[in-house]
Amino acid sequence: MSNRIRLRIGLAVVAAAFASSTLGPLAARAQSAGPGYSPPRTADGHPDLQGVWRAWNLAKFDLEDHGAKPGVPAGLGFVVDPADRKIPYQPWALEQRAKNYASTRSDDPVANGDPLAKCYMPGIPRYTYLGFPFQILQTRGYVAFSYEWSHHRRIVPIDSTAPVPEDEETWLGVPRGRFEGNALVVVSTHFNNDTWFDMAGNFHSNALRVTERYTPVDADTLQYDVTIEDPKVFTRPWSIRMPIQRQKDIGILDYECTALLDERGIHHTWPRDWDAN
Repeated sequence: MSNRIRLRIGLAVVAAAFASSTLGPLAARAQSAGPGYSPPRTADGHPDLQGVWRAWNLAKFDLEDHGAKPGVPAGLGFVVDPADRKIPYQPWALEQRAKNYASTRSDDPVANGDPLAKCYMPGIPRYTYLGFPFQILQTRGYVAFSYEWSHHRRIVPIDSTAPVPEDEETWLGVPRGRFEGNALVVVSTHFNNDTWFDMAGNFHSNALRVTERYTPVDADTLQYDVTIEDPKVFTRPWSIRMPIQRQKDIGILDYECTALLDERGIHHTWPRDWDAN
């Protein structure tokens, strides 16, 4: 290969790398600029968010900007606040995250530290960007999320004043929803501390509070904004943002995570949807 050809290849690689590093943040900013869109409405007058949706990104690997490491491809993260794009861990929790990631190196789901390897429910917001589609259904007073991954369901009451039992801790939290303009806002509390945010070991405690905003920015795109609070683990609240696309070609299929463990002969007694809810 001549030096001229090598030079051209080198320049092409540099240009591609530059485009990747700049277009990601620009795309994220462009995604947030959709205030003029007027979505269709349900009979109740709320924005109609119904359909099958999917997050086509690498958030499931690591929510922060990161280089490649075993099992995790390099990529831009999704943290938009703080400005340094880093999750604001307390010092002890930053050390715990490193231990969490180190524990994921085992192929044995029993020994693997990631709760998802054991087919535990992914938690919120991880369920949204797990890579599997989910369906949104709306009725009077409720919004339902039906997830392809192990076909779990999440029912969100809208404008509910029902009290939340103080001693309740669940895998997906206890949600309460409302509509603000075009956005569906879901605030979830009362989580257990058994789920992570991604495969990089980012985690929380049972003091987690998650505020999600699902905002249509065009007919086939939702902007997904999440604010995460946990005073036991983080020094301050932090936020992520990503687009979610409508999946038009196919609906929800069947994926039963624990069936894969059954096929491998791995004994488990972990809760499934109908046992845990």
